[in-house]
Amino acid sequence: MKDKLIKPVFKSEIKAQITTIGSIEDNIQEVQDFALKLNEYYSKLVFTKDTLKEAGDEKAEVNKFKDKVKKFKKEIVDEYNKPIDNFKELCDTTVALLEDTYTTINNQVKAFDEKTIAEYAEIIRAYFDEYAKSKKIDFVKFEDMNFKVLKGSLTESKNLTKKTKETIEKFIDKIVDDIKLINSQQYVDEMMIEYKKDLNVSRTIADVNNRHIELEKARKEKESKKEQELTDKEMINKIDECLTTPKVEKQEEVLELSFKVRGTREKLKLLKQFLENGGYDYE
Repeated sequence: MKDKLIKPVFKSEIKAQITTIGSIEDNIQEVQDFALKLNEYYSKLVFTKDTLKEAGDEKAEVNKFKDKVKKFKKEIVDEYNKPIDNFKELCDTTVALLEDTYTTINNQVKAFDEKTIAEYAEIIRAYFDEYAKSKKIDFVKFEDMNFKVLKGSLTESKNLTKKTKETIEKFIDKIVDDIKLINSQQYVDEMMIEYKKDLNVSRTIADVNNRHIELEKARKEKESKKEQELTDKEMINKIDECLTTPKVEKQEEVLELSFKVRGTREKLKLLKQFLENGGYDYE
């Protein structure tokens, strides 16, 4: 048997404060006072050969003092900052751990919410399918409605809220009205095929009607072109009949024939060329 999980509780208040300010025991101020006096002394001293050696030794001593002060500065400051550095590191690691803990809790909450929403979606889908079936609509799915399932879509007892039911019924009822409108049109079967693509009845009716307008226009153009071709063929036959002259033993009779010709520019050019090549007198 697994041990029961015991949730840890933080009973204290988070706090951080400086309890005491550390003090540093030193005589650096005395060194500073000495440096000021020594600087003033040498600024007024008139150098001679006798004082030159003493000044050289004094420079070396001043450098020693300077190095010692710099060394103490680093050592004391580092030591003084150690508690602060430790505190900063402790805070940083604690913040990182708290962030990780938040993520763990948040992922658990998110997983639970997703599971709950999925359960709610199945309940809502069942009502959608039932209502669609009652209206004899069998070509739409719950996903077609783009309904966003929320925790508030159902009551605490996991029943659909009034708003959720009304949203579903309004969606299905509109489809019923759209189908009635399509059934009043001329091209019902074709419009139903188009309508099922996106459930947009306005686009469906406009697209199908415009398509048939274009088809009728193309049909008339095709028939007109066919009639024109027949007319051109008849014209050529008549010309052939007119150009067929009876044979006369002695002298051929010259006849005159008047007719109107219709045809494309290219065909009329060919007719003119035919008449000229044949030596016909024409107007």
